[in-house]
Formats: sequence, structure tokens, C-alpha cells
Amino acid sequence: MITHVGTFDVENYGDLLYPIIFRHLLKRLDTTVEVHHYSPLPLKAPQDAGFETDAIKTLFQVSNEPRRLVVGGGDILRTDWDVVASHYGAPSRVSYAGLRRSIGPLNAFDYLLRRNIGRLQPAAFHADRFRSRWMNYPAAGPFLFDASKLPEGSLVSYLSCGVPHDFTPIERSRVKGLFEEAHFIYLRDEHSKEKLRNAGVERAIHVAPDLAITLSDQFEKEEQLHRGQNILSRFGIDKRRSFLCFQCKPYPGFDEEVIVRQLKRYQERTNSVVVLLPIGYCHGDHEFLQSLMRRSGGTLKYANVYSIADIMCIIAASDLFVGTSLHGNVTASSFGIPHLFGPLPVDKASGFLSVMNLPSQLKLGSWDEMNDRIDFVEELGREFFSERATLAKAKVYQVINKLFQNLLK
Repeated sequence: MITHVGTFDVENYGDLLYPIIFRHLLKRLDTTVEVHHYSPLPLKAPQDAGFETDAIKTLFQVSNEPRRLVVGGGDILRTDWDVVASHYGAPSRVSYAGLRRSIGPLNAFDYLLRRNIGRLQPAAFHADRFRSRWMNYPAAGPFLFDASKLPEGSLVSYLSCGVPHDFTPIERSRVKGLFEEAHFIYLRDEHSKEKLRNAGVERAIHVAPDLAITLSDQFEKEEQLHRGQNILSRFGIDKRRSFLCFQCKPYPGFDEEVIVRQLKRYQERTNSVVVLLPIGYCHGDHEFLQSLMRRSGGTLKYANVYSIADIMCIIAASDLFVGTSLHGNVTASSFGIPHLFGPLPVDKASGFLSVMNLPSQLKLGSWDEMNDRIDFVEELGREFFSERATLAKAKVYQVINKLFQNLLK
């Protein structure tokens, strides 16, 4: 049995893709192997992802059976426990009425139920209480595991992971020891590798693009395109028209008026539709994008979808993707769709562009640049992005096959 560990219990498209992709790739080599998924919370995965998770803390219970842990993917090689725990707290601004408007009554109820784990008062569900209840296990970080703390003979591998921050001088010794003893390390960009090297890690580290670049090998492009078009037609969007798929999370300094102005300008000069697609419900995408829709007077169309399958289909059906989400851009890249990163100041965007051998200009410096950069993206053309995706997939398969060969011995 393979134990797969990550943030598979949050309303975030990218995190929920990993178990699906991981199982598919593993089954290519061994159809009999079992995979159990673990996250901080034990629950049915949200957004109709189709799997369940057990609680990470149960991995440390007494057992005579060695565990084969595969951690990842995602930006989870970090030590800021409280920040990770805060992602599980119900934000005070979330109300049932607001959620119901954006994702429907049943999904809204399910969302709040998971967020509060049966509690009646969201205010009582703070990050510190979450950490004490669900993250009270011996580890250097929420997903940094020491094999010696697990049953004897256990192995810990890291899959398509990112390192968002440099480790502090105090943390480096423990981090170095932990990764030197890891069974296998696959990081998704050179920026992350450099952070481990800065911590003193000297052993072999494999770098390849994010695992999600293989999506289009698992989900046939034409089928996803037609499904996406049919979903949008239910919202009154003519599937014969070209459309830009836009996503953004709320972030300090993001000016809604600037974004709306840029998107409306794009519509006017191209006669295209702009579809606002929420990808990270846990980050408040749905609220931010609905606000953009209202500011536009309804000119920008909000896609009221919740399942990760529907999200993927809409991206696959788009002519252009612009967004702050890494996995929104990765999905577009996988399906050969021109794409552009929003100006979120995070390493993972530039790290992805670098490992994919894509131009750095595909990341905006500000929203004011959007239309000019879109022209640059469209000049590159679909074939350019498809070729880069093909080369990237080869790198992923090369590394993932090495990992599985070690795991399945």
C-alpha cells in the first residue's frame, strides 16, 4: 500500500488534482497497488474530487507495518504550521447566503460543514485550535516527515513539491537531516531546489515540472473541450464565440477597477467573451470574481461551477487563460492553451515558467500590462505552448518512473 499525503482536504482545484493524477500514473505500472490518501482532516474530498482522506496524525499510531509515504505535490515543504492551519479556519466573511449564491445550496452547506467539523460557531474554529486537534503529530513541518518517527522500515518520498520560503538558520539543521534521509525527492522547480541547497541538503534532488502538466494525457482534450462548452452554454454563453478564462484571488494591492477595465478593453477589441472562473474557493476566488462581475455590470460572465472536473473542462475549452493560480496556468499549458500569470509575488509562478522553458514575460508585473502581454502570448501561438507541454511531460515521466521503480520494489 502507498500512503499519499498532502492538502487534499481543502477547496482548492490544484491540491485536489494530485491524488487523481497520482493514482492514474501509478496504475500504469501496477494495477494492484492500493493508495490511501492522508490530509490533516479525515473526510470526503470536496468539489466532487472522488476520494476520501484519513487524518495524518493516525500515521504515527503504533503499527508493525512500515509505511511508504509519498508527500505532495504542492507548496508544502514549509515550517509555518500556523499559516497552514489558518487555511482551515472558516473566514468570518464567509456566510451561508453568500456561498449559496456562488456555489449552490448543497455545496455551500457541505463547505461550511467541513470548515467547522460539526461546530455550530465558526468563530470557535481558529487556527490554534485546529492545529492542536488535527496537526499534533511529530514533524518538522506539517508535511516534513522524519521516517524515524514512523513505524520501523518506513520510507518518505516527496512528489512534485514546492518550497515557498527559505528555512531559517535555526531550522536548517533539522531540515537538512530530514531530507538527507528521504527516500526520493522530486521538486517542481529550481527555485525550490535552491532553497533546500541553502539549508545544506546535498543529496540527489530531481527537478521536473509540476505533475499536473500530464493532465491532458489522462483527460482527452476534445472531450474536455466539448464538456466545457456545454457547461458554459448553460450560463447563456455562446459556445461558438472565443473566450478568455480569467481567475484571480483577492490580494492586497489588487485594484478591481484596473482589472475590470483591462478585461473590458480585451472584450471590446477582440469581440470575445470573458469568463470569470473560481479555482481556489479556499482563497476566496468566488467572492473576488463575483465582485468583478458586479463592477462590470454583468459584462464579465461568472462561471458558477464547483467541481474540479467542471473547472478543468472550462479551462480546456478556453482560447486564453489569465490567472494567479499556478494550477490554472498548468492546466492551460497541459492542453496547449496560451496563458498568462497574474502579478502575484510568489516564486512558484516564475519557477514554473523557468522549468517549462517558457518566457518570463508570461508573468505580469501589474494588471495594467494585461492587454499588451496578451498580444505577446497570442503571437506565440498554440503550437508553441503545445510543444513546451510535450517536452515537459517527458521530464515528468522520467522522474516519476524513477520514483515508482523505487517504491514498487
